[in-house]
Formats: sequence, structure tokens, C-alpha cells
Amino acid sequence: ERPYYRDFESQFFGFDPTVQTHKLPGGATGSSFEQAQKGGFLDRMPEILQNELPRVQVELGNFWSVTPGSQILWTTAANNIVKGVRYKDASDDLKNLLLERYGKFPFYKPAPEIYEAVFGKDWKKIVRNEAGYQKIEDVDLDIEKRLLEHAIGRKATADELVLYLQHPHDAAGFFKFEEKFGKTWVLPPKVWLKRGGFSIGDRFEFPDAYGKHHSIEIGPLRRTKDGSFMTILGVDYHPEPILTVVEDEARDKVKPKTITAKEIEALALAGDIRATLKGAVNSIPVAVGETVSEGDTLVVLEAMKMLTNITAEISGEISEILVSPGSSVDIGDKLIMMEI
Repeated sequence: ERPYYRDFESQFFGFDPTVQTHKLPGGATGSSFEQAQKGGFLDRMPEILQNELPRVQVELGNFWSVTPGSQILWTTAANNIVKGVRYKDASDDLKNLLLERYGKFPFYKPAPEIYEAVFGKDWKKIVRNEAGYQKIEDVDLDIEKRLLEHAIGRKATADELVLYLQHPHDAAGFFKFEEKFGKTWVLPPKVWLKRGGFSIGDRFEFPDAYGKHHSIEIGPLRRTKDGSFMTILGVDYHPEPILTVVEDEARDKVKPKTITAKEIEALALAGDIRATLKGAVNSIPVAVGETVSEGDTLVVLEAMKMLTNITAEISGEISEILVSPGSSVDIGDKLIMMEI
């Protein structure tokens, strides 16, 4: 099955001497390049890895470059370069690191100017009042279960609730997918990861996680009156009709207009808040009608295991919220509208 995973393997093979400079572990190195490619700053990776990241490591107490340290160090270095201002719009993870919520700094604490750049002029007060481990309050399981059931539109099982509590932003989507397409996770890699589609007559036989053998055969295909296709799959020797709706080809060929970082910043100054990266909405700490000030966090985005705050560039009132927790967003997608 290994060849089917080729597209997902690291693009780095052999010994890379530059790791002694940037100190990113293997998994973080691969994900950092993926994030840079999706974020449109792949060309700046040499500058980030060879110059900014080592500098950030020294400034942040030479913190351990392992989870979560590796992600925090990398994201901070990338933001410093991409945004052009060092330690601007610091992530919650970086703030928690400086507040020693991931443990005390192993060698030395960052300089006062780093704390001031992240927390502002009142950084001493913030550190004094908020540093150290936090008590995690118990969650109300009844409330969490109702939230899950609202998201999936039906009663939730105990197992589903447990999975939801561990992965609140992914579990609901997984349950909906499984309800629509079935237990597709039993399919082997040669089916899941096959490139180029399937041909009539293709047949696959495989055991599931419980040892039961299954058979899928791509059967006859016919075109419907509306231009869609009806394919008959032989699933364990039982015919299963699958309808494939053909989208408007002309519409699909129209590429969405890309938006630059400068355009996103200009729109933010006009109250039009856009996503600065590709990821998912983690939380929205504001509500419609609420008055916010410059620097307040409007949306928290999650990408590559890291949280990024989208903050207000101006003061104003929240007039519209266009996303919800768990929503997938791309660079430039509308998040919030503000009235100045």
C-alpha cells in the first residue's frame, strides 16, 4: 500500500545540514513548507528558516523546538516576515508561551521588549496577574451534547459525544460525512487515494477493520435527462445506484479572484474583515452589535495546529458575522463586517 501514500510523504530526503540552523523537527519542517505554499510565501522560506527563525529562538529563551514549541517558534518567525512587523498580532499560543503556561523557560526568559511587543505597555501587569498554569473548568456535558446534536441534526451517541469533546471542530463534519457516504473509512488506500478516477469493470476486494471481506465493482453507467450520470456499483454483490451531478463547466472554469495581503489590510481599515490564511474558524469572541476597539480579537483561525488571531484594525461596531466556529476559510474570505 506504500506507493499510494507517495503524494503525502515528505519532500525532504537524506541529510539536510540546514536543520542545525533552523532546528525544526521533521514533521514541523514538512508542515511549514505546506503552510508557506498555501499562504503564498514559499519564496520567503530561506529568509524565514535561515535568518528569522534562529533569531526568534534566541529571543524566546531558546525554548524546546518540539510540540508545541516548534509550531510556536515557526509561526512567530513566519508572521514576523510576512507581516513585516516583528511580533505583531501575536497568536494565543505565543502569549501562552510567554506566560509560561507550557512550563517555565528552560534556560532564560525573553527580554522585556519581547513582552512589550506582544502584550503592550501593560505587559508587566498582565504577566503578574495571568502567568502560570491555569485551572481548567469542568465542561457541562449536557450543554456540549446539545451543541453536537444541533450541529448534526439528530440525537448523538455516547461515543460520538466523546469524539466531539476531543475534536469539537472536526467531529460534527465527520459524522455528517459518514451519514451521507457511509463508513468510507473501511476503504483501502488503493481506493481512497487512486488518481485519475475509475473505469467501468474495475473491481476491488478488501477486508475491513473487523476482518470481513468486501467487494466493490464499478458497473454500468448511463446519462440522465439533466446531464448527470448514474453509475451502478456492485457493493458486496448488491447493486447500489450512485448519482453524479455534473456542475456547470463554464462556471467551474472561472477562477476566483485572488486577494493580496495589502488588499486584506486595506479592507480591514474599512471594516471588511477577511481571512489572512487558509484554515478553519476556531472561535468568534465577538457578537453582532458589540462595540470593539483597535487591537481586539475578532476571530481566531486554526491552521496546522496553530491558532491565529484576526484583530480589529479600527474601532467600530460588529454589524455582521459571516462565519461560524468550524467553518473552513481560504485567504481573502469574508469573516466579519464592521460599521465605523
